[in-house]
Amino acid sequence: MLNRFPGAILVALDDTSTRVPLPESDRFRGFPTLPGQECTFVDVVVPADRMVVVATWERARLDGLAQGVVRTLSDPEQELRLAFIDVRHSHGVWIGILVSTGQSRTHEQGPGLDASLLAPRRPRTAVMYKNLFAIITDVDDQAPLMFGWSRQEMIGHRSLEFMHPGDHERAVAQWLEMRARRQSQRVRLRHLHRDGSWVWVEIENRFVGLDDADETVVAAHLTDISDEMAAHEAVRQRERLFHRLAESLPLGLFVVALDRRVLYANSRLATILGVPNAVMLADQLATVVDRDRPPLDLAFAATLDEGYDQEAEIEICLPPTGEIRRCLITTAALSDEEGLPGAIVSVTDITDSVRIREELTVRATFDALTGCHNRASAMTALEQALDASGGRSTAVIFIDLDKFKPINDTYGHVVGDALLVAVARRLTSVLRDQDSVGRIGGDEFLIICPGIDDPAHALLVGQRVREKLHGTVQLAGHPIDVAGSIGIAVSTATSSSDQLVAQADAAMYESKRLGDGTPVLFTDQPNPHRHHDPQPHPPSTITLSRPGG
Repeated sequence: MLNRFPGAILVALDDTSTRVPLPESDRFRGFPTLPGQECTFVDVVVPADRMVVVATWERARLDGLAQGVVRTLSDPEQELRLAFIDVRHSHGVWIGILVSTGQSRTHEQGPGLDASLLAPRRPRTAVMYKNLFAIITDVDDQAPLMFGWSRQEMIGHRSLEFMHPGDHERAVAQWLEMRARRQSQRVRLRHLHRDGSWVWVEIENRFVGLDDADETVVAAHLTDISDEMAAHEAVRQRERLFHRLAESLPLGLFVVALDRRVLYANSRLATILGVPNAVMLADQLATVVDRDRPPLDLAFAATLDEGYDQEAEIEICLPPTGEIRRCLITTAALSDEEGLPGAIVSVTDITDSVRIREELTVRATFDALTGCHNRASAMTALEQALDASGGRSTAVIFIDLDKFKPINDTYGHVVGDALLVAVARRLTSVLRDQDSVGRIGGDEFLIICPGIDDPAHALLVGQRVREKLHGTVQLAGHPIDVAGSIGIAVSTATSSSDQLVAQADAAMYESKRLGDGTPVLFTDQPNPHRHHDPQPHPPSTITLSRPGG
């Protein structure tokens, strides 16, 4: 590497990466260097590249050699390649090598680099002497290094000339107060560097006497606080970014402390919850409906007291209209690592999505025409009834409308649809609270009746269905006779939903054979009513043949 870059700058380093004298060796002779000083490469590069130096040093500690690209404070426009090489086995030190990358924006690639590039960063402190009128009378040796101005360029000038215009008012006010009280005063402001940049300094103006107003009466002790102010500015930038982000989100956002104080809330939150400028969590959640408060309080307790993230759907009642909205509240725990124990809470108005979800659920569950369960949900309801029977039986009643196709053909589908709606209403009117009715085909309905153990009771229910169903209904000015065939099946301990529906279907066909809507109960016993009778039949029973029987 030394052969490739004869103009490289060499620096010797100890195990702590601090600069030490370059070893006496012919191999290093002729290379530009600086005497050992109590500083490291971190002290000579621009702030943005300090972590590059640290990372390069750590890699070199592992591998014996590592490289990175940095810019120095002395020439921040020039990119330089930095290498750390472990030569402790032969020379007892680490060697830091600095060479040009050839990518400088302000310098041509030359035969070598000036070792002054490695001058340490500007002093942290300096002293400036002023008279009663704030005219600089003298400076110490550190001031020219801190600000780049020579002693001659600063002496005789009013210190205000070197201050940022935005800081003039504060500087003048502090100076006048110091003059009036004859006491030391501190002020933070930006001082002009000769390169046109601004250096943040804290100035302590120490009043030293008033023997002659034209002579030195104040010793201004300056401390470079640029790094501190840069850190403050970075924090302010993050705060502004967070505020901008929080205000741009389409959801409500607030931060709550462990003592339930609301520390921050974006403007969207007030729109969603209808509560502006809340101080405490209870006030912020004042519009949550009463039934949702207990589970929501538990969710906040889990997050604030135990550190668990939570999610809850709640309803709110917006004042003054009383409009009900549905919201999703998500709580994320904050700890000391975030600097503020508590929680960050997001509130999303999901009213529209819940409405769509409910509409989709209804469409997937209920028949759009009659409002009854559709076939899939009716079978699901039957399976649930069988699973939750607790040893009791469930009856199903299968209804098939008689002569529905001729009605449809004669009067049209509009009348046919109206007839199905009227039938659904009549069937629904005979249901108990635990019963349900489904439309499982074009003109086929299924009533599910849990908790009916006695087949005779099931037949009585079927008879009530027949009485309610049969009759005349006026549709579009036409009297329509309504009738249906009714089959009934009662579950046993081994019944499945499909078997039970098949049995009720078979019983319905026997009812249709009878021709007058007499309810027929499926049973394994012989059927005593297998004959035609001009008089209305009492409820009947049938026997289905078994497979192979």
